[in-house]
Formats: sequence, structure tokens, C-alpha cells
Amino acid sequence: MFIRAYLRASTDAQDANRAKAELIQFAEQKGVRIASFYTENQSGSKLERAELARLIDDSHPDDILLIEKVDRLSRLPYEQWTALKQQFVSAGIHIVVIDQPMTHAILEGSTQHSMIARVLTEFMVDLAAAMARDDYETRRKRQAQGIEKAKLAGKYQGRQPDHMLRENIALLLGEGKSWSQIQRLLRCSRSTIATVRKQST
Repeated sequence: MFIRAYLRASTDAQDANRAKAELIQFAEQKGVRIASFYTENQSGSKLERAELARLIDDSHPDDILLIEKVDRLSRLPYEQWTALKQQFVSAGIHIVVIDQPMTHAILEGSTQHSMIARVLTEFMVDLAAAMARDDYETRRKRQAQGIEKAKLAGKYQGRQPDHMLRENIALLLGEGKSWSQIQRLLRCSRSTIATVRKQST
């Protein structure tokens, strides 16, 4: 049994590795070790995620997927969440969520615990996934309402570019840094680097 930790942030401006220390601490408290980490910056409302797909492909039956919260795994609509969950079921992957104690029983290792954990995990993860999706849709709705209100008041200027980020990208491009190096240093997308490169030529 291997424990594989999944770390996700929604945008390049956020740090997907923020929760890494918490996951390591949790594993130490449970007397287990994390075999590998899978990190990506991608919205939880997107079904296709390269690192999550790689984690599933790398896993064997009874391996564990460790996450901080269910919303790191899914903010998907019900149908897409069901499809993703079926991938875990088909691969025989157990899900352990730090903030869902009922999912921790699988780490006890006994057959009885494993059977109970599988039932409880499916229920708790389904419930948390539904709540995560509801929260996502509520925030999107409020954001849209705020934008519409600002438009009516003549105050909406659209999403503004991060000028400091773009200046740093231009500086690193000028120093001859590769796009991959810039991505690692600034945690930005390749499309943003491309935009800066185009503007500077």
C-alpha cells in the first residue's frame, strides 16, 4: 500500500504546495509515510487534470490518495464527480481526507476497518464534494452579481493584469531564463509568459 498525496491550487498565482507540510505532519501522526506528491495548478471544476490522471495511473489496488480537503479533489458537477469517483473505484484507490476524520479508518489497516472505511469514505466524500460544488457555484454567482452591479454603476474595468508579475517575467526573459525556469520561479502560466514575450518584441 502506497500513500500518494495530491496538492492542487486553482490558479498560477496560488501556491499548490501550501498544504504540503500539513499532509506530511498528518502522515507522521498516523505513523505512515507519503510515497509521492502530485502537484498542479488547475481548477477543481475541471475534470481533466494531468497530475491527478497520472496519480490514478501510478496507483495500485488499495493505495491511498491523501488530500487536505475534498475541494482540492473536486468542485465538479454531480455527473462529472461520479465519473471521476468511478476511476478511483476501478483503480481500487482509497481516499483519505485530513479534515474528514471518518476517512482515516483505512490507515488502521485491519480488514474490518477497511470495509467500514470504504463505506464511510464514499458517503463522506460524496457529501463533501456536493458541498464543495455548491460553494463554488455560490461564489461564482456572487462574483457575477458583483460584476453586473459594477457595470451598472459604470465602475467595472474588467480583470486587470498583474503588472508586477509581467515586469518580473520581462526581466527574467531579458536575462535569458527559459520559460520553464520562469514558471518555477514566478508560478505563472505559459500563456502569460507568451503575452509578455509578444508585447516586448
